Amino acid sequence: MRNYDVMREIIIDIANSESPIKYGAFRDIEDEPAIKEELHRLKDEGLYKGEIRFLDGNGTCQGGEIEGLTKEGMEFYRLIENYDVWEIMRKTLDEAQIDISYPLLKEVCQEIVKRYVASFIPDIKRKTFE
Repeated sequence: MRNYDVMREIIIDIANSESPIKYGAFRDIEDEPAIKEELHRLKDEGLYKGEIRFLDGNGTCQGGEIEGLTKEGMEFYRLIENYDVWEIMRKTLDEAQIDISYPLLKEVCQEIVKRYVASFIPDIKRKTFE
């Protein structure tokens, strides 16, 4: 199952970095297997530039660095950077209990953001003109 909170932390760390990031920059995230898995998935999904290399897939880090988010990665970051919106998304994803790939995840996040913003639109009563 995808660890959506780890995914978000990695994306935020990359987005907020002013220089390339090495694997050690993710030490504050306590779930190392999830970090490795998400780094692979986010790379495969085209959300960051650069590469962190691991021995035999998810083994020992062999080096490399992440240069930053791609355009697609930055667009996704903008969807998930607001913590209140993220909490709604995380709760929705946790309740669904499914592991979804990035394209569908982006659609779900866009829909949640649309609904969240729409919830702030006041009811406008229509005036009748005679």
